[in-house]
Amino acid sequence: MKTIPSVPIPIPIPIPIPILDLRPAQFFDQSHIIGSASFPVSELFERLHELPIRTQAVELFGSVSELEIATQFLSSKGYHISQTQVANQQKLLELQQSNNLAFGKSYQRLWQPAKIVKRFVDDYSLHCDNKTGLDLACGSGRDAVYMSMQGFSMTAVDYLPSALEKLSDLAIRCEQSVKTIQLDLEKFHQEKQLSSLSLLEEYYGCLVVVRYLHRPSLLQLKSLIDIGGYIVYQTFMRGCEKFGSPKNPRYLLESGELALAFSDFDILVDQVEYLADGRPTNCFIAKRMK
Repeated sequence: MKTIPSVPIPIPIPIPIPILDLRPAQFFDQSHIIGSASFPVSELFERLHELPIRTQAVELFGSVSELEIATQFLSSKGYHISQTQVANQQKLLELQQSNNLAFGKSYQRLWQPAKIVKRFVDDYSLHCDNKTGLDLACGSGRDAVYMSMQGFSMTAVDYLPSALEKLSDLAIRCEQSVKTIQLDLEKFHQEKQLSSLSLLEEYYGCLVVVRYLHRPSLLQLKSLIDIGGYIVYQTFMRGCEKFGSPKNPRYLLESGELALAFSDFDILVDQVEYLADGRPTNCFIAKRMK
């Protein structure tokens, strides 16, 4: 009887639980737990976009009052607090004696870009000769900053000044430079008979659109993409209304709509991805060939 060799079962590597240091930044710079991230409790509300996904548990480090405020706030946002540690002189001494303290300024990235953006970077960006990128309806800027970190010269556009301010702050923390433009993408300029997109005259190597849809300008996006450049798109599809927002059909893609709009491109990715709450999204990457 032939013996079938056993295949070793890989042991999963545990993912470290992020530690949020709630103390003022100057105290963090003096000393902090190795690998922890500085999130002064006064900045938590404005920096939610820099936190990990809500399914990821977090640990907290700070004073008793800071821990109380942060625990209440983060719990209300759906985060699970796995552990809290009171930051006092005794605790810092223990950490130093066990060689678990670091010193000086440090930024620990806990956030992730949209999956479709990371997929583009991992699988296609090396084939993109034009390293300029445009992020439309950029929001708080994680995708634009991430692309900048991968060597793209990024321009980010949004209607809200507050969103662009968050993006600029994030870029500074990540030591990146991203050009920002405040622009109403859905405005039509009657005098010039042009849409707002026509004001963006550069040809980009990569155009990123995540969680945004404006059908009247969908086809016009092609004119912003350089030959050999890419469109990277992900937004909500029909069916989202069963689970939550958006419910208005004008903001929901029909099945195959992006593939039809960019049928003259080389379509590389066109699939449905369901968010954790069940909402369907269309993940799409295509390359302009001519």
